[in-house]
Amino acid sequence: MINLSILKQISILGVLVIDKNKQILFSNEISQNYLDEFDHIADEAISGSTFFTLQSNPAEIQVINDENDLVILIQPINETVKLKQELEALRLEQKGLHQVIDSSFDGIVISDKDGVIIHQNPSYEQITGLSTKFCIGRNLKDLEDEGVIDSSASLRALEENREVTIIQKINTGVTVLVSAVPIRNSQGKIEKLVNNIRDLTQLQSLENEIKELEQKNKIAYQELEALKEQNDPKLSIISHSEKMKAVVERTLRVAQIDSVVLIQGESGVGKEKIVNLIHRYSLRANQPLIKINCGAIPEALLESELFGYEAGAFTGANQKGKPGLFEAAHNGTIFLDEIGEMPLSLQVKLLRVLQEFEITRVGGSKPIPVNIRIIAASHKNLLDMIQKGTFREDLFYRLNIIPIFIPPLRERKEDIIPLIYHFLNGINHRYGINRSFTWNALSSFQTYHWPGNVRELQNLIERISLMSTKSVIDLPDIHHEMAFSRNQPTVQHAALPESLVEIQPLKARLEEVEAKFIQEALNSFPSIRKAAAALKVDQSTLVRKMQKYQLKKK
Repeated sequence: MINLSILKQISILGVLVIDKNKQILFSNEISQNYLDEFDHIADEAISGSTFFTLQSNPAEIQVINDENDLVILIQPINETVKLKQELEALRLEQKGLHQVIDSSFDGIVISDKDGVIIHQNPSYEQITGLSTKFCIGRNLKDLEDEGVIDSSASLRALEENREVTIIQKINTGVTVLVSAVPIRNSQGKIEKLVNNIRDLTQLQSLENEIKELEQKNKIAYQELEALKEQNDPKLSIISHSEKMKAVVERTLRVAQIDSVVLIQGESGVGKEKIVNLIHRYSLRANQPLIKINCGAIPEALLESELFGYEAGAFTGANQKGKPGLFEAAHNGTIFLDEIGEMPLSLQVKLLRVLQEFEITRVGGSKPIPVNIRIIAASHKNLLDMIQKGTFREDLFYRLNIIPIFIPPLRERKEDIIPLIYHFLNGINHRYGINRSFTWNALSSFQTYHWPGNVRELQNLIERISLMSTKSVIDLPDIHHEMAFSRNQPTVQHAALPESLVEIQPLKARLEEVEAKFIQEALNSFPSIRKAAAALKVDQSTLVRKMQKYQLKKK
C-alpha cells in the first residue's frame, strides 16, 4: 500500500498517484503543471510503460506499479538540459546529412554565399582529381583565375540569382557536368550553393548501357507480346475454311455489342473458344467470366449454385448464406453451357433474369440486381426440344437474340490440316518432343467423319504423337495406334477413324505388284531364264529387278 505521507514530502519531483481507472488519488504542486498531459501520461502508465519522456512540456516520467495503483514520478527538464539535447540532436542530424552527401555516387560540392568551398564529398575527388585538402576553404573565383576550372557554376548562380547548369573543364583533363542549386533563407537570399557534378565520360557510358538495355527490353517486350498472342483466343481458333471465317467475323462483331448470344453446334466444335473470344474483345473484358455446365451439376444443386441461397434455406446450408454464380459474374459475363440440360423449373427463373436482370436467392424474397452479359450454348436442337415440351419457347427467343452456329468439322475439312499443325505445335512444346506427319498421313485424316469434331481430332493427335516412337509419323503408325485402341475394352469404337485407309503412291503400288508377279514366276519355273521368257523380259532385266526387290528363286 502506498504511503501518502512519504510522497507528500517529495518536493523536487512531480508526484501523481492514479488507479487503473485513471482516477487521481494524489498529486503534488509540481505535477499540477502537467495535468494538460494527464491523459497521455495515464495511458502510457496503464499500458505498462515504466519510463518515457514528454516533448511538449519537457520531462522524464518514471512509473512505479504498486498493486492496483500507479505512482508516477515526473522529473522536469530545465532549459539548459533541453538546449543540450537539441544541440546534440542537431549535431547528429548534421552528421547524418554529411554521411548521405559523402555516400553519393555523384560529386557534391557546397559553397557559401561568397563562393568559398565549405564541403565536398569523396566522389568529387574521384571524378575530378581535386583533393578535399586542396579545395576546402578556397574561393571559386581564385580557382577560376588559377585555371583550375574554366568557369564556376556557383559564381554564375550567385550572379544570376538562379539555378545554373554548365559543362566545366578541369585542369586534370576531366570534363564534367555541373548543376549549381541555391539554398535560400527565409528572406529569399542565397545562403549556400550545392553543386552536383557528373563525369560526362561516365554519363556517355551509362547512356550506351541504357540504349543497350532498351534494345534488350524491346526484344523481350516483342517476345512477350508474341507469347501473349499465342494465348490469344482469337489465334487459337483455326479458321481457314470460309464457314469458320464467317463464324469468327460474326463473333468479333457481336463482342462489342452487350447482348445475349446463343451458340449452337455439335459437341466438340469449339463453342467455349467462341465464348472466350467474345469476352476477350467485349467491354467487360476486365471483369469476371463465369462458366457453368448446366449438365454437369445435379439438378438438386443447380438452383442454389446459380442463384445462391439465404441462411437456413435448406438442411446443410451455410449459416451465413451464399451468393450464387450470377452474383459472382456481376459486371462480367456468365456462360451457360449445355443450356438444354437446364430443368424447366429453372428455365422460368432464368427467363426472369433475362427480362429483369435481377435474381432471388433460394429461401429469399429480396430481388438482387445483377449487371451481367449472358452467353448460352447447346449441342442439342432446341427447336426440337420446344416441340417435345422440354425447353421453353419464350426462353429460346430471349436467348436467341444473336445466334452463332459453329459448323461440324466434317463440313469444314479445310481446317483439319491447319488444326493438326496447331495441336502438334502445342504438343511438341508441352512435352518437349519433335513430331511431324507425312503428307499421306495428313491427307488420310480428311477422309474421316469426325463425330467428336475438333475435340476428337485434338485427342487423337496427342495420343498418336505421344505413343509413336518415330519423329515422322506415317500411315502405319496411325494404323498401329488405331489397332491397339480397338483392343482396349474401354475405348468407344465409334470414336475411332475407321475410314483412315492407307493410300500409297501409284509408283509404290505398281512396284509392289511387279515384285509379287516376279516372285510367282521364279517359283513356277525351274530356271531364271525360263521365268524371264514367261514374263517376256530379258534375263538381265529380270536379274536386275530381283536385286532391286531383293528376290530369290526358291
